[in-house]
Amino acid sequence: MRAAIRALLLRELQTRFGQYRLGYVWVLLEPLLTIGILLFLFGTIMQRTLPGIEYEIFLLNGILPFFMFRSGVTQALNATQANKGLFSYRPVKPIDALLARNFLEFLLKFIAYIFFSLVFLWLSYAISFEHIPELLFYWGLLFVFMVAFSLIFMVIGDFSQEISKFLSVAFLILYLLSGIIYSIHMVPVQYREYLLWNPLIHIIELMRHAVAPNYELVSGINLTYFILWIIGTMFIGLVLYKRFERRMVKSK
Repeated sequence: MRAAIRALLLRELQTRFGQYRLGYVWVLLEPLLTIGILLFLFGTIMQRTLPGIEYEIFLLNGILPFFMFRSGVTQALNATQANKGLFSYRPVKPIDALLARNFLEFLLKFIAYIFFSLVFLWLSYAISFEHIPELLFYWGLLFVFMVAFSLIFMVIGDFSQEISKFLSVAFLILYLLSGIIYSIHMVPVQYREYLLWNPLIHIIELMRHAVAPNYELVSGINLTYFILWIIGTMFIGLVLYKRFERRMVKSK
């Protein structure tokens, strides 16, 4: 399985970036442009209202984790269709293709995260190193959550590719409801409790608190709640995969 995932990972790298002249630079350009535009639009206002964290660091620890999750789940939709011909080899399974794509998204976004963190440190932004183990743990949990959701959407995508149109709209709404470009401290308490149903808010806020301990967590942020989401979605994903694995392997 490890050999299959490694081979598929290298194949994904070539397929994803081989056709672009700038190649892997696109991994850095997307978050750079997004952060730059948001700083231009909201930087002055947000810097005055954010409690205990600079807006650049706030965005970095929201945009890149969210982009990783979004890309991983989106790439899972056609994971079986793109690798259908390889499933004739018995060692290669649909879950191998899924894990290869998810590992690739994790590696690319985490490398970009480290790069921008170093740039911000060089520019004298305040980033704490006291809770690095916790930060790495949160990234690991988000990766597992991405795999769990990707399993579900890999099975759904094998039935209908049209789901991608719905998913793009769903992720746009999720982007606006996950506290990526604004702090949930700004949301009135009576509405904040509804936002906290979103599990991504919990892990992203914990990431921000890890790199900026002065950034206070609002009441209701709970790591246990996020872990319960992981367990639930992973169970559903594995059940669906087990049920429809043969269908995904068969050629259409």
